[in-house]
Amino acid sequence: MMPNKEPAVSRWYVGCVRSCQEKKVAQSLERLGVEYYLPIRRELHRWSDRRKLVECLLVPRFIFIRCADRQRPAILSAEPRIWRFLASDGKPEVVRDTEMDSFRKMVENGGESVKVSGETPAPGDRVRVMSGPLAGMECELVSVAGGRCLAVRLGALGTATMDLDILTVQKI
Repeated sequence: MMPNKEPAVSRWYVGCVRSCQEKKVAQSLERLGVEYYLPIRRELHRWSDRRKLVECLLVPRFIFIRCADRQRPAILSAEPRIWRFLASDGKPEVVRDTEMDSFRKMVENGGESVKVSGETPAPGDRVRVMSGPLAGMECELVSVAGGRCLAVRLGALGTATMDLDILTVQKI
């Protein structure tokens, strides 16, 4: 009997990275040909004598890695600066493709207003953004400090949020 040779399904996993090693891990994964996402935003830092655009990690000590489940041990062996994959109940956390796409869009278009929190917001309405740079994105609307924000759940990692005008969203 022939073994089942179905193609492995690639999913997004969250790799836990040693402190201050995120960019080096990204370079290593690039060389290995592994798809990854390291959310970085540019911030204007001000000192008394100058201003400078600085690349800041949005989620320090984590990198998103797209691979098949069976590839994870090989990635851990090849890159010792990744010390484990984020897991809950003994199973690795998977970030769905739609959530990752929404998160990437938020990071690319949200600038400094995007924040990642380990807290999970209370369940809210699902909405679709109707206008602006996030048009077409479907997410959860959450009330934060009397205002509104858009939220994307990232599994056990938490939630990414962004300030958004309530008039630009429509309930699904």
